[in-house]
Amino acid sequence: MSDGVVSSSALNSPLPRWIFLQLLEHCNLRCHMCYEWGDSGAYREKTSLKKLDLDVIKAIIKECEPVRPYYELFGGEPLMYPHIEEVLFAIQRAGSRVHLPTNGTLLEQMAEMLVATEPDKLWVSLDGPPEINNRQRGEGVFEKAVKGMDKVHALRSKKGSPYPHIGVGLCVTPTNHLHIEDLFFEALDLGKLDCISLELQSYMTQDNHRSYEKVLQQEFGVLTAPLAKGFVANPEQFADMDFRRIAQQIAKLSEHCHRAGIYLNTYPKDPSEENIRKYFSADWFSMSRVKKRCSFPWVSTEINARGDVTSCHAFYDLTLGNVYQSSIGEIWRGEKYVKYRNHLRKKLFPICQACCLFYNEKPPEGAREAVQYVSIGEGQAGHNLVS
Repeated sequence: MSDGVVSSSALNSPLPRWIFLQLLEHCNLRCHMCYEWGDSGAYREKTSLKKLDLDVIKAIIKECEPVRPYYELFGGEPLMYPHIEEVLFAIQRAGSRVHLPTNGTLLEQMAEMLVATEPDKLWVSLDGPPEINNRQRGEGVFEKAVKGMDKVHALRSKKGSPYPHIGVGLCVTPTNHLHIEDLFFEALDLGKLDCISLELQSYMTQDNHRSYEKVLQQEFGVLTAPLAKGFVANPEQFADMDFRRIAQQIAKLSEHCHRAGIYLNTYPKDPSEENIRKYFSADWFSMSRVKKRCSFPWVSTEINARGDVTSCHAFYDLTLGNVYQSSIGEIWRGEKYVKYRNHLRKKLFPICQACCLFYNEKPPEGAREAVQYVSIGEGQAGHNLVS
């Protein structure tokens, strides 16, 4: 390929192998740190809220069935989507796997449906023991989530099925960073968990956001980036965090998970004291194991609740098409997607470090073949995706 360009026709798959579906923008919580509905969340500015049409979702699933993509459903709160059961069954019938995150407040009433539809993983977002979690998420949220997890666990055990696997995702923030151990070793029954994910709070600086807007204006004709602005934070708000203590708690949890056979995922992958310090000091690119290129535009796509398509999780300001106007395959192979990929072949966006995929080194099964092709089959521009 000349000029470091990868055309979609060069890939083995003409369709995405990893699909994020934002089912709806609605949420029943207002978690303080959330980039959507939190204290500085971008969704607070929306004058109306949208849901993806069920027929559109079914059309995407049917079109992509030949490559059996891996799906992730989210919102808002995905369990508030009125057709969630139909979506899960449709994905199951198409032979694909699906994960979904949830704040846990609706788990108890949805437990029978979730055990019947058998999503691969159910990620429950918790931020610490009850008093810490509820300080960030709302009164009684922890208790509702744990009751729901217990019911799902009991029902799947009665059925004799391992699905859905039950996971807890924790976002490390200034409020909860001293309470990681309290959550997992005191407030939860680790014997009921199959997986755990720890992610440092996503953010970008104001300068990152300004630089991103400039790139969008100059390269793509997009004038503003209001949705990305929901991630803007001043690194000074993290200055008083105890980075050593965070690393110690994660190390202890990692040891336990290794012994107990619990899958542990951390963002960043190397949660050392030094890496955590650099992360929260906005010194991302001197961390160890940091990407120089991102392979996900050749593997994954994301459709938001308004039908807009992009490849950057939660960054919807740059739209590559809309599924109400074109099929996902047409968008995936289209001119805008190619231009977007070509830009990322050369350099990352100024806000990439605020994306969880920036720290994800292993796509799910089914998507890895395409990543390998991008990373080793396309010359210099595809080398050293992760250093």
